[in-house]
Amino acid sequence: MQHIIDMISNGTKMNESEHDELINEVSAELVELYEIEYDPDNLIPADDETANRILEAAFDLLEAVGVYSVDTKSVFTIPRDEIFRSVQNSQRYLNIGEGSDKYLLTLAGSSEKKKTSIMGGPNASPVTPEMFIPIHRSYAKYTDIDSIAPAYLDVPAGSAKKGPANLMKARQAVQLVKEACALEGRPDMCITTPPHIEDPVAAVSVANPRFMGSGDLQEIIPQQGLKVNYSELSRVYHYKMTGSNYLCSPMLVRGLSAATPEQFAIEIAAEALKSQVVYGASVFFKYPAHIHTGDPLKTLWASFAATQALSKNEICLQGSVVTSSAGPCTEMMFYETAVQTIGYVVCGCDILSGPVSNNGSITNQVSGLDAHFMAEVSRFASDLSLKDANYLCNELFSRYESKLNAPEIGKPFVDCYDMNTIEPTQEYWKLYETVIADIYYILQQKNRRISRR
Repeated sequence: MQHIIDMISNGTKMNESEHDELINEVSAELVELYEIEYDPDNLIPADDETANRILEAAFDLLEAVGVYSVDTKSVFTIPRDEIFRSVQNSQRYLNIGEGSDKYLLTLAGSSEKKKTSIMGGPNASPVTPEMFIPIHRSYAKYTDIDSIAPAYLDVPAGSAKKGPANLMKARQAVQLVKEACALEGRPDMCITTPPHIEDPVAAVSVANPRFMGSGDLQEIIPQQGLKVNYSELSRVYHYKMTGSNYLCSPMLVRGLSAATPEQFAIEIAAEALKSQVVYGASVFFKYPAHIHTGDPLKTLWASFAATQALSKNEICLQGSVVTSSAGPCTEMMFYETAVQTIGYVVCGCDILSGPVSNNGSITNQVSGLDAHFMAEVSRFASDLSLKDANYLCNELFSRYESKLNAPEIGKPFVDCYDMNTIEPTQEYWKLYETVIADIYYILQQKNRRISRR
């Protein structure tokens, strides 16, 4: 940590916008140098060389542009050998949860068959206090969901984002999620930090055995664009001193500093390298936001390609957030979830989180059945070849492509579930089974066509 602070102190002064433009310029040059090309016919890159070239370009990008310190308005550079040493020292194993809900994450290349861990949960979608326990119970009751990414505790407007009120809100959210897990007989289930805790004091306060245990995961959400600030580093130092495991989860939006999908893939991989060098994160989580606005296939390709680059080269444990523009109890949300789940699993992702419904914008509109669906699709996808996965993803995408400009909103939790039993309605189960059957049908039809030739 002292080494990082010293590098920040000795950085070169630069405007933040200049650093963003530098990322854009250098990444564009690297796309040409390494001949990285988006292939609209292959949503999932089918060759190892593309993944390897993206990773090499990511090393070059991080080394060339450095990391921008928001506090000092300066850039510090990291030598390539130091980046490489940090990657070599990245965490290879991670225990999450405790007792009967303990789960071991193991870093392995995408060519090796492995179970993708499922971190079900609202994942920062807003949920009101009275619905917090029932909604989180709907996730905890499925044993194929290994951990929970909680909702954002939606309290009345005007509540403080800093100070004791925010600290109380953070602790209340932890206690409510823990109670939900206990009610489903899973008191030791892993949870992540309640989302959007902007005050570092509140974030640090919940990283305490009285609230979150050694099997839980803290979370840091840094800015996109290879940046760092002192608040993030303070939290990292605290987590290291208390022995807490923590995620590094930048919100990534194509177009901020990387215009093309090829550039975006490089930048995602470079953010993963930064997560190891600067934060020493237990897990790097990518959240490629705005997937469903403007060229969603290009954004998906970039995220899948970066996943492959990190997995094939065993850079670090990595997760991806699955997000949907549609809402619960709709075919559209199931299909959106399926495309991302299949792509991430075959590309070697270690953890899938979510799925986030309605892009996380509608209160109390989330459900555990969608995460259970994600878990079932992930098991199915683990046996697919890249070619079959690519075919299936393209076919499934066509099922909802025409609806992206006006997504199916879906239903609130109370209309999707029996509130006495916390079980999905018959209508919801029927939709679930219909989409699962369609996924199998698509692949069966493909195999029949091949056998006829």
